[in-house]
Amino acid sequence: MSSENPWKRLSTRSIYENPWIKVREDQVISPRGNPGIYGVVETRVATGVVALTDDQRITLIGQYRYPVEEYSWEIPEGGCEPGEEPLVAAQRELQEEAGITALRWEQLGGEVHVSNCFSSERGVLFLAQDLSSGVSEPDPTELLQVQTVTLREALALVDRGEIKDSLSIIAIYRIVRRLDGEGVSIG
Repeated sequence: MSSENPWKRLSTRSIYENPWIKVREDQVISPRGNPGIYGVVETRVATGVVALTDDQRITLIGQYRYPVEEYSWEIPEGGCEPGEEPLVAAQRELQEEAGITALRWEQLGGEVHVSNCFSSERGVLFLAQDLSSGVSEPDPTELLQVQTVTLREALALVDRGEIKDSLSIIAIYRIVRRLDGEGVSIG
């Protein structure tokens, strides 16, 4: 099967825009030749950080997520500002949300598509090590809790469905698989 785009965009119009998202509606011809519409939510690049301590604990951030009307535990995350590199955004978010800075940073696998059936949102995940604690400075819209758990506890939270955030799930599995491949026990 070809990897070329089988969709034909006839026109596009902006439906809504704010500082975080843009919604557009495209008039299209589908891969089977039928006319229709396709709604797309465009966002900034998302970042997530696995802040890993020497004793293999990670930081989780708890907050109420309005769109799904649920409390969520997840890794420190946030969006890139316009023109900002993902690593810089990840460093900023880790400090803002958890009060943590790190000396060593590494991208954790390749880019992920957060919900590519209706959104252009892409995520970039990072591993942060050699951590130092400081004071958190969350955004005025955020009411956060911070906790640290072992990697084994984080994996259990994912497996029980208590961590539902896609970036967090992917990042936790990636770091566990990586450490397992290096022969490191996750405790």
